[in-house]
Amino acid sequence: MTQVSSLYLHIPFCRHLCNYCDFYKKKFDPQSNQFEDFHQFLSESHERHEKLMNQYGMEWAPLDSVYLGGGTPSLWGVQGAKKFKELFSDLSILPDAEFTMEVDPGTWTPEMIEAWQELGLNRISIGTQTLSPEFLKIMDRDHSLDESFALLDFCSKNNWNFSLDFLLGLPFSREKKRNIQKELDILLSYKPKHISLYILNARSKYPHIQNMPDDEFIREEYLFVASYLKEKGFHHYEVSNFALPGFEARHNVKYWRSESVAALGPTGTGYFSLNEKKAIRYKWKVSQAEVEIEELGESELSLEKTYLELRTSYGWKPEKPEKLMKVLEQWESRGYGQFSEGKMTLNSLGFLMLDSLMDDLFREGL
Repeated sequence: MTQVSSLYLHIPFCRHLCNYCDFYKKKFDPQSNQFEDFHQFLSESHERHEKLMNQYGMEWAPLDSVYLGGGTPSLWGVQGAKKFKELFSDLSILPDAEFTMEVDPGTWTPEMIEAWQELGLNRISIGTQTLSPEFLKIMDRDHSLDESFALLDFCSKNNWNFSLDFLLGLPFSREKKRNIQKELDILLSYKPKHISLYILNARSKYPHIQNMPDDEFIREEYLFVASYLKEKGFHHYEVSNFALPGFEARHNVKYWRSESVAALGPTGTGYFSLNEKKAIRYKWKVSQAEVEIEELGESELSLEKTYLELRTSYGWKPEKPEKLMKVLEQWESRGYGQFSEGKMTLNSLGFLMLDSLMDDLFREGL
């Protein structure tokens, strides 16, 4: 049996449905029976998941990472902590496990945090996105700056290990002269251990699609933030992620290293690494406790391994580097990274150009 020691749980409820977000979510109605239905779904899907694990020769190990994502998991509240303990009483969580919850400003209470802390919660991911009141409104965010500062202050004063989400490429950024450095300076004053940096990927029907900054503007923003965070001691260890030494997101690193991660909750996506030549990816449906399964063979895994390793500062070791030397040397000469001792390691500029670099590899017959 192959063991899995990580769990992702998707909680789909949001206080407000932001107009740019493509994650599966539902508008939270505190007067409804939404959570009762969600609990029933989790109970049924947990049973189905056990059968799935048995089918593929997987078994639970004590969990060393748990991640509650969404949606807005913090809306699950104290009742969520009680239900989590009840539903997953068959799982054990290691004392030193990384246990993360995504928390949006204005959706938490100290009592809720304490209830989850008793179960092992020791890391918070905060959906700040921006510290500009003008851009909060443009981004259709429901929280206020005061709510952001209240959560940041709580985490800082209580010495929490917390991460911040920060969005780039926002509409009207050039016209309204968004002051990225000012926002970062304020955020950094609260001593976060980790920052996730995302470029807004606007769909065709996004209300501000005509007001998005061009690629060159986004490039300058991304490289400025990458450079600035490095000056402040952060390590750019993945395309979208920066951490102080020792505070890399243990759970997410497992995805990038193609390790097994179990998942539950509507649209939650899990991955079982069966052997070097076979894996499955499964995704939960939203209306029933059933999964869609994608089987991955040797060629698919090889391609994913290349892409995922290039995404990180751990680097990529091509199986036959001699066939790719021309491409790898071009990448070095263009300042995208360094090829040394058989490993290609991209820098911030290389991370930004990753899709184009993958095209280079495809043209070489990867």
